Amino acid sequence: MDEKTQTVVQKGLGFTRSVVWSVFITLAGVLLLASLRGGPMPTAEAPALVGFDLNGQPVDLRTFKGKPVVLYFWATWCGACKMASPIVDQFAGSHPDIPVIGVAVDEEPAVRAYLKEHARNFRVMPASEDVQRAWPVRALPTLVVLDKEGRITWQRVGVPLPGELNFHVD
Repeated sequence: MDEKTQTVVQKGLGFTRSVVWSVFITLAGVLLLASLRGGPMPTAEAPALVGFDLNGQPVDLRTFKGKPVVLYFWATWCGACKMASPIVDQFAGSHPDIPVIGVAVDEEPAVRAYLKEHARNFRVMPASEDVQRAWPVRALPTLVVLDKEGRITWQRVGVPLPGELNFHVD
């Protein structure tokens, strides 16, 4: 290849790289802004969530009135949940006064086995059929924040950014 052809090819590759990087940076920015926006913010009261955590302690959202609550719907087989769980765990560990309930959409033995290797700072309850009907989660992981009155104020489908819950829990 002669020198002139080589120069033309290099300029073309440089232009292509610039376009690819521009598209990548634009998409990353759009995704970041979308993630900060979170989900819709209905003001309706949250559906019932009643059951028992893995320690046999009762869980009932009505008992948390007067406090904000974080619900984290997840499963042991969910790859994105493996990225989200440490973020939720860090929030729960640094906010012991805020109830964080991990609702495991999984079989209880699988959840227990998983938690033996990956201990968490938040309470975990298996999602019964009643809970799954009341909370029709469309994808995992899903985070839902309730205000002190038990109303849904924010939700996120997917992996939250580190520290993101701090901005949505009053």
